[in-house]
Amino acid sequence: MPLFMCRWENGDCSFVAAPTKDAAILYLDEIGNADGSLLTAISDFMVHFELTPEGKLEFHSFGEMIEGAIFEKAYPLLDDLLHSDRLSDPMEPTARDLTLIRAAVAKERKRLQGKRPRRLAQTEVGRSIAKEMDAPAPLMDTIVRRVAGEKLKNFHPRGKPH
Repeated sequence: MPLFMCRWENGDCSFVAAPTKDAAILYLDEIGNADGSLLTAISDFMVHFELTPEGKLEFHSFGEMIEGAIFEKAYPLLDDLLHSDRLSDPMEPTARDLTLIRAAVAKERKRLQGKRPRRLAQTEVGRSIAKEMDAPAPLMDTIVRRVAGEKLKNFHPRGKPH
């Protein structure tokens, strides 16, 4: 099953395993409407969590390959800065370096805002509900198809026997 990285407009990033991009958008709806977000298929992925004494999972690290891919695909402005000679030492940034990094992060948070249009649901009722609920088009299309199918099962034209 493919793994997708969702680069949200605000700069956040999520990962979801789903059979298709539309399914990924449906799964991501528990976080927010990913319809206008950048979804990228990821081939190599590794993440490590530590089990805390309190019985919680705490993020520890990404695998080397995925961390580079995340920055390259989701944060190109920041990636460019981190791999440039403009920083004294990316591993131990100076105050000046931190100022440059914070400026790049601020640009990344704004870079995709409003740039990727959201898809529209296939029906007028789906578009209306999607707009009102800030729900993704694939979710609305699925719901409208299911409800319409149920209604049509019970539909009997006048003059036709049941």
